[in-house]
Amino acid sequence: MRAKSGRVLIFGGTTEGRTAAECLLREGVPCTVSVATSYGEEVLRPHPLMRVRTGRLDRAQMAQMMREGKYACVIDATHPFAQIVSGEIEAACGETGIPCLRLRREQTDAESGTAALSDVGTCVYVRDIGEAGAFLAGSAGRVLVTTGSKELARFAEALGDPSRITARVLPAQESLKACGEAGLTGRQIIAMQGPFDAEMNCAHIRYAGAAWLLTKESGAAGGYPDKIEAAERCGIRTVVIRKPEGKDGLQRADSRRPAGAEADDPQGRSGLEAGPFDTEQAVRAVLRYLDREGRGSERVLFLIGTGVGAPEAGTLQAQEALAQAQVLFGAGTVLDNLTRTWSAAAGKTAVPVYDCEGVLRYLAQHPEIRTAAVAYSGDSGFYSGAASMLEGLRKAGRDLCDRKPAATEEAGAAMPADVRVICGVSSVSWFSSRVGIPWQNWKILSSHGRFCNVTGFVRRNRECFLLLSGAQDLRRTGALLAKAQENGVLGELKLILGYELSRPAEEIRECGARELAAVRKEGLYVLYICHEDAGKTPVLPGLSDSTLIRGKAPMTSSEIRELSLCRLGLTEEAVLWDVGAGTGSVSVEAAMTCPAGKVWSVEQKEEALLILRKNRDKFCLQNMEIVAGHAPEALRDLPAPTHVFVGGSGGGIGEILRTAFAANPAARVVANCITSETLSALKAALAELPVRDLVCTQVLVNREEMLGRYHYLRAANPVFIISFTGSGGGEGKESGADRACPFSRA
Repeated sequence: MRAKSGRVLIFGGTTEGRTAAECLLREGVPCTVSVATSYGEEVLRPHPLMRVRTGRLDRAQMAQMMREGKYACVIDATHPFAQIVSGEIEAACGETGIPCLRLRREQTDAESGTAALSDVGTCVYVRDIGEAGAFLAGSAGRVLVTTGSKELARFAEALGDPSRITARVLPAQESLKACGEAGLTGRQIIAMQGPFDAEMNCAHIRYAGAAWLLTKESGAAGGYPDKIEAAERCGIRTVVIRKPEGKDGLQRADSRRPAGAEADDPQGRSGLEAGPFDTEQAVRAVLRYLDREGRGSERVLFLIGTGVGAPEAGTLQAQEALAQAQVLFGAGTVLDNLTRTWSAAAGKTAVPVYDCEGVLRYLAQHPEIRTAAVAYSGDSGFYSGAASMLEGLRKAGRDLCDRKPAATEEAGAAMPADVRVICGVSSVSWFSSRVGIPWQNWKILSSHGRFCNVTGFVRRNRECFLLLSGAQDLRRTGALLAKAQENGVLGELKLILGYELSRPAEEIRECGARELAAVRKEGLYVLYICHEDAGKTPVLPGLSDSTLIRGKAPMTSSEIRELSLCRLGLTEEAVLWDVGAGTGSVSVEAAMTCPAGKVWSVEQKEEALLILRKNRDKFCLQNMEIVAGHAPEALRDLPAPTHVFVGGSGGGIGEILRTAFAANPAARVVANCITSETLSALKAALAELPVRDLVCTQVLVNREEMLGRYHYLRAANPVFIISFTGSGGGEGKESGADRACPFSRA
């Protein structure tokens, strides 16, 4: 198989256009097929090397597509009657300098060159649709119209009586709309895809009760001979619209040919041979042209999602791309399954490499490889290595363009000219169909080679679907879910386990969390988790103080904690530093509110650290990490924060803020101050730091308590809640006077 990336642009949803595309694709030539309607796209058989562009184009749009696609040549395979379109194609090719050839539709003995209105035997020949309507308006009987829907309204107007018409059109929305605009309804419309043999044409003539058949001189590919034969069998006459002069399949090999050049130049400046061409000749001419121009030296790379495993679960595009490829890359387990069970991959060279650098290195060492494929399990867009491969190829391409040191000569030689991503059947859709549960509301999770806060997401989502790394990951997940149920963090769970989906060992069954923790059989696992109580989970923080383990460590009370968290404005994937975490009340609520985020709880006191761990374990928080140490030293190795809460500073609040802004100059900060000394130190630090949105609020909370038989208000210590955002070193920076105002109002 020779792979060529000199892409060919084909205009036309005709039989000839489809045939030309199929022939070129079999030779490994990438094609773009431009069709006018969505139906034209539907009848094209998908292929990994083919792209389809749907919609009508004018000359400017054609020229733009030609430039952007960097096509080697253009084939005009439009309908013989589409003169205007052919003119636009020719003009666009002349503008862009891309060689173009036009296909010739094979003529029959019944077709002649007479263009004027004439009566020959059972046929009446006319020049256009208007002349056909005018002629038939002076005759009696119903008319079976087989000329398509484009000029149907014009014919009905010329005929003067739409009720005489039965139209045979393509089964497309555009065609049915045109029938309605021409005044046709119900039994007057036959919506079918041709071509039709003589027997079917006879059946349609009888159905319509037609005395006349209207057709175009469309050649054998358009079914013209069978229409004439059917009309003769049924004893009716035919009105034939002649093929326009000038669209006779003559080669337009060099649209750039200057005036005065030899018209019979056998090759021209374009390098394409002179016509006229039928489909087979055109394909051979294109292949010879690509070979002469050296277009076959470029490389095609497929990134293929092979589905859940079994060949019958793979797409046709994936099968064809594997058959095209000379070498297969991928993880060892994926390649082993492909070469053992997929006929399209049998006997292929399989290289257990799937990182971008490794693939490019191998291709550079094997310049003879023209078509290669990287195979991924599942779908290429669903937790797939195809994403990192695409990014790696883009980066390598940018390095080459920018001549960076990383752009080696070897990488340049290996870079594919055409990269095609092919989707696969994901484990989600396969599993959903097997268990009969729609997946559109599932929260999709993966712990396959990555961290996943399973209990946090299950707590907030009624239905979750989890991809797992293997038996060990499944056991760990089962233990986490079981503990969360025992601690009251999760309610009742419905668990459905999937094992080795689509493969001979496939197993799907319901189970309990403790059963998962005992699984030993290795393989590929997925898990469906239904948590009916997820709808009861609050969307905002609001834990009661009594639900937290306290001891003697300080704790931010619920009223202050809720206000502080609202001021923080945590985002979905927030990274929060909770400095001076104490019992961890803020950390716990933040971790529960943002299951996709990460909380780093920093504390130096041993007693508080013990309580922190107990509270984390009580609420089964996988996304809460405890850091033992004194701030700011303990902060310096942490990931950059998006948000910072300072509940206790140990006298170093200025250094804490400077460390936070050094890691992220735009971090959002909320600090609680109880003592005057902490407040003064914060004011001094803020006088030197670039911040914006500074707000200071003093909060005094009074709680009603019982004293004997009476209720009284017990006052808690007043707390200053100060919030601000780093200005990133300039933009939005407030003046010293602006920063002083909130404190003076407090």
